[in-house]
Amino acid sequence: MIVNMKEYMNTGKQIRLNRFWKNERTFIIPFDHGIHAGVAEGLEDPERLAELIVRSPVDGVLVTPGMIKNIAPVIKDLAVMLRIDGAFTSFTPEPGDFNSLYTVEDALHFGADAVIVMTYIGTPYEQNSLIRLGQTAADGDHHGMPVAAEILPPSLLNDHFGRDMHACDDGSMNVLDQIKHITRIGMEHGADIIKTRYFGEPQLYKEIIETAGVPVIVAGGPKKDDTDEALLQLAYDIVQSGAAGIIFGRNVWQHPNVEKIIRAMAVIIHENETVSKALKLLR
Repeated sequence: MIVNMKEYMNTGKQIRLNRFWKNERTFIIPFDHGIHAGVAEGLEDPERLAELIVRSPVDGVLVTPGMIKNIAPVIKDLAVMLRIDGAFTSFTPEPGDFNSLYTVEDALHFGADAVIVMTYIGTPYEQNSLIRLGQTAADGDHHGMPVAAEILPPSLLNDHFGRDMHACDDGSMNVLDQIKHITRIGMEHGADIIKTRYFGEPQLYKEIIETAGVPVIVAGGPKKDDTDEALLQLAYDIVQSGAAGIIFGRNVWQHPNVEKIIRAMAVIIHENETVSKALKLLR
């Protein structure tokens, strides 16, 4: 089952989105982390990682323009989501907003199937972030390029980046309500896909999926010292919530056995299998 996009979706966008949604849900592995953190553990040899992903049930990757040049010879038919913004790193003493580095037209030349931009809601940089998202979405509409907005609830920003990013959460709204509102805000500004975090329980998160207006793919966030069962349960809960896909990076390529954890997650994402069935693939 291909993800059900709206009737207004243009042909170019639909064809590119179909490359991610070969199954009911998409399974994407991001390794764009180097644009912010440099050489992260597990990303010392990205070409080797790309070769491993190509042989796996993964549908697509999220990478930077610099990285796509390195792995282009080996990615074969993997769908490519290209990060086209950045411009501050883990070294900066004053984290700010991301800025556009490449354009949608550049992404076409790279052969990308979608582009993604960060959108900081509830921070001092919110206005510029939303303007950038809207302008990128307008270019995406013109060129037939799907645009994903990576939007994190303000209360999880510091957790996601592993440092104090912004004093942007006054505690007046719980995390689930934050996610519900920011996903809708992303759609209203033109995003075709929302990438955000999971929180709560499947039945509660389902309302977020139902009100977003566009497909929501769920990120894993920082790697936790949890068991494999806990990680697979997270994937299972995300599937049960009705999300359009899962985009897990550090929890995959920092795992002791990358190939096995990919296979275990894929049977949950693509085949609606149970956690117990997935655990058997890790033995």
